[in-house]
Amino acid sequence: MGLSRLAALHGVATSYSPSPDVTVSVPDDTVIAVLAALGVDAGTPADVRKCLAAAESRSRLLPPTVVVWAGEPLPSALAGLPPGSTVTVEPEPSDPPGHPA
Repeated sequence: MGLSRLAALHGVATSYSPSPDVTVSVPDDTVIAVLAALGVDAGTPADVRKCLAAAESRSRLLPPTVVVWAGEPLPSALAGLPPGSTVTVEPEPSDPPGHPA
């Protein structure tokens, strides 16, 4: 169960359907190897729990959307990000006058 959740979080399939009426489960060793290739240590159940806890913690760092106006200070929500965090900025094409993207 945990390995499947961890795989899903990283976009790794745990089964496939070679035909409409057949579903094949991917062996756990294969899923673990693919996760390892992605830099995820899932070799033991304890590793899986640790990775799931870390992913859950990261998912709660910020709300899905934070509004920031150009030239204004960053919101305090961004201050709690761990060093090295990546933030995606998507300017809105309909920004009001005086607030360039």
